[in-house]
Amino acid sequence: MKYAVIDIGSNTMRAVIYEVISDDFEVVINEKNFAELISYIEDNLLTEAGISRLCRILKKMRVLCDETNTQDILCFATASLRYIDNQKEVLERVKKETGISIQLLDGCDESYYDFIGLRAAIGEPEAIGFDLGGGSAQLFYYRDSRLVKSMSEPIGTLAMYNQYVKGLFPNSKERNKIRKRVNKSLENAGDFKSFKQKRLYGMGGTARALAKVHRHLVGNDRAIDYKLSLGDIMEVDHTLSDLGLSGIKILNRILPERLVTFLPGLLIIEELMRHVGADELVIIGYGVREGYLIENAINKGRGIDEFRDSDIIICQ
Repeated sequence: MKYAVIDIGSNTMRAVIYEVISDDFEVVINEKNFAELISYIEDNLLTEAGISRLCRILKKMRVLCDETNTQDILCFATASLRYIDNQKEVLERVKKETGISIQLLDGCDESYYDFIGLRAAIGEPEAIGFDLGGGSAQLFYYRDSRLVKSMSEPIGTLAMYNQYVKGLFPNSKERNKIRKRVNKSLENAGDFKSFKQKRLYGMGGTARALAKVHRHLVGNDRAIDYKLSLGDIMEVDHTLSDLGLSGIKILNRILPERLVTFLPGLLIIEELMRHVGADELVIIGYGVREGYLIENAINKGRGIDEFRDSDIIICQ
């Protein structure tokens, strides 16, 4: 059976069509659009232009699902719509114009689906991971295959760029402001170092973009389970920053859609690694979409119901 999972993020919207057979699945089609919905939010409202853009992209994704005989569409939104005041209007408008129902995930739910995705990807009973998007970041730890602690904060790459950066790349003062903002959020999340995990797993578009840029700079052709030390990440950061215009040209050639958000993303990842005390970052391909698919198409929502009963304790 074919399932489409549509992920409405602050920076990107992605529709992934999966073929699900028993307890396994494989990707059939993966389509991405850079909607940058966060840029259409004014006074905590998604503007008319933003709603129209959202509906227009979802209509295209609906056509893709129809053309591929996809039987079920699972659609969710994260930080892109999490903080706006006109949520009800937006969801009703989307349903009316596209026929697609959007499930609005809070930060705790998003962390839970991240956990499901990571656990499925690595098959380990204990790990710590993060998911960094345009509008928010999730950090979570699980042990004995059960989620123990998680946090979600509005410190995404596009959010940090919009709040603190005036040019293409952040200057030294802007970098310090981003670091302070990230650290303040992480301090509120509590002590993750006590879990003593030296390996941090990275999920989301920014983490995968880091692997792509590092491969380009050093000539590493490894594509999955990409491993980097904190020193490696800082070297990428400093190399691109020190190159100035040449660094901008490199990023524009490799990741034109992430030209302004990439370096703020590196600063966030660096602080995440320091906060948990990790020596190594492992970047994986699975993420919130795979977790959402597993939970809703395979597990039929049994795990999320149990999680919600105790998420006040688990989730910050």
